[in-house]
Amino acid sequence: MAERPVEQLTLRDMFTNAEWLVRDLGAHLNQAFRPKSRALIELVEIRVTEERDAIPDSTVRSNMAAILSSDDYSQTLFQKLDRYLAAIDERAEGAITAK
Repeated sequence: MAERPVEQLTLRDMFTNAEWLVRDLGAHLNQAFRPKSRALIELVEIRVTEERDAIPDSTVRSNMAAILSSDDYSQTLFQKLDRYLAAIDERAEGAITAK
C-alpha cells in the first residue's frame, strides 16, 4: 500500500487501498480475532468447578492479552479505512460539485 498521505493519492488508488484494507480486516477478524475469542470463551465457560479452578490465571491473562493485541490491530485497520473513506467522500463530493 502507498506510503504517501491519503489526500495525495488518486481517487482510484484510494478505492484500491480501501478495498485492500476491507479484505485485510475481514481476513484478520475471521482468521485471528474470532478464533482467539472462541478459545477464551471455551476456556472460561467450563461449568465444572474443579476443572475451572485448575486453569491458571496466567492462561486466562495470556489469552486475553492475545485478544487485546488482535483488537489493537483491528482498530488500526478501522482507523486507516476510515481515513480512506473520508478522503474518498471528500474527493467525490468535490468532483460532483465541480461539474
